[in-house]
Amino acid sequence: MVLLVKILVGIVTGYLLLRLVVPPGNFMYEIIRLPFWLLQINKLPKPTVPSVKIKYGSHFRQYLLHFEPIVGATTKQHVVVYIHGSGWQLGRPELFKANARWLTERGYHAFFISHRRIPQCDIRQLRMDTALAIKSVVERMGQLGLSEKKIILCGNSAGGNLGALALFDRGLLSSLRLHSEMFSALALFAAPLDLSKMWPSPPLLMLTRMRKAELFRLANPICHLESAPMLPILLIHGDKDGIVEYKNTYSFMSKLELLGAKNIQFETLKGGNHLDSASWCIPHHPCSHVFENWLQSIENQ
Repeated sequence: MVLLVKILVGIVTGYLLLRLVVPPGNFMYEIIRLPFWLLQINKLPKPTVPSVKIKYGSHFRQYLLHFEPIVGATTKQHVVVYIHGSGWQLGRPELFKANARWLTERGYHAFFISHRRIPQCDIRQLRMDTALAIKSVVERMGQLGLSEKKIILCGNSAGGNLGALALFDRGLLSSLRLHSEMFSALALFAAPLDLSKMWPSPPLLMLTRMRKAELFRLANPICHLESAPMLPILLIHGDKDGIVEYKNTYSFMSKLELLGAKNIQFETLKGGNHLDSASWCIPHHPCSHVFENWLQSIENQ
């Protein structure tokens, strides 16, 4: 017991010292904070109803999880499709059950997408997986009598990048006989939306191979933004993000304004880092309040 207390004290002391040496706004700060953030997330309640796993391809990563609204919750008129982050290479939907509970408690059918990963795959396979998964969601909605509902598409970090591509790369949707009218709104959390503003990280290199190649343009959401989107969009980003630079979202928002887009909400988390933008399932977190109020505004339209 004494040894355990000493270890915990050592960890906390080391964390505090590192924070003094490594200020917010850089990659090392994000890495230092990650274990403590994961512990906080892991303590949150998980869904009491088992999820349904739905395959949309032959690869073991090609699946999605469907979480139904918690019994007693007022069912919403939209469903939520969520694409998690982790640099196009890590994570899986099962790790985000606290997020699923947050949504199902509020009456949403929630669909969490898995996709193939870098470095074995690049943006060509990842974007197609996203579209195939969304098509599978639409099919599942039809089976459950939910076809009258529209989709609120959400993505965090790398998942936000893929979500933006799914919506704005019109050729991708049409190739699977999908259309943008099935989406009612888009929420992006600390997403790489203008890859020209990204630092040359190894994951980005694995995703696009070369910064100036065609794959780079294919993976860059801002390059597919050709006209003002009609649907509501929520953009959340911390101005001390040490993984996906804040100027990604700022640049994307600037182009939206240039195109004359309306009903766009851009929320800056003052002093917020990359993990703060992913903290909307944590009670009383500023990101949670913003997201919940925005969802309610979508339901009221």
